[in-house]
Parts: sequence; structure tokens; C-alpha cells
Amino acid sequence: MTAEFDYEKCTSCRRCYELCPLDIIAWDEEENRPYVKYPDECQLCFICQVECPVKAIKVKIPLAFW
Repeated sequence: MTAEFDYEKCTSCRRCYELCPLDIIAWDEEENRPYVKYPDECQLCFICQVECPVKAIKVKIPLAFW
């Protein structure tokens, strides 16, 4: 998984879901929160992490990139 959500901080603003250029982040309507639907397809653009107003997202860089 490349992005982790801190659901304690998340305000369900949908910003990460709306801004993800590859639709990696999906929205769980029942839980009213985002989740990573396609973790292997993330291009590590960091838009979700940078644009989260409450800093509830941490993008994890895989070891293969180091």
C-alpha cells in the first residue's frame, strides 16, 4: 500500500478522492471515508498528501524506489 489514512484526523472532505489523477483513491459510501482501491497503480504524485487540509494522509515510498 502506498498511501495510509489517519482516520482519526480525516474529516471526510473528499479532497483526496477528487484530486487523485489516476483514481487510485476510492470513496467508501458506507464508512464515509477514502481508501486506496488500487495501491499498485499509484504513481507517487503526492497530491493527496500535499492537498489534505488536515494532514491525514501519508504516502509511503516502496523500498524498490530507493
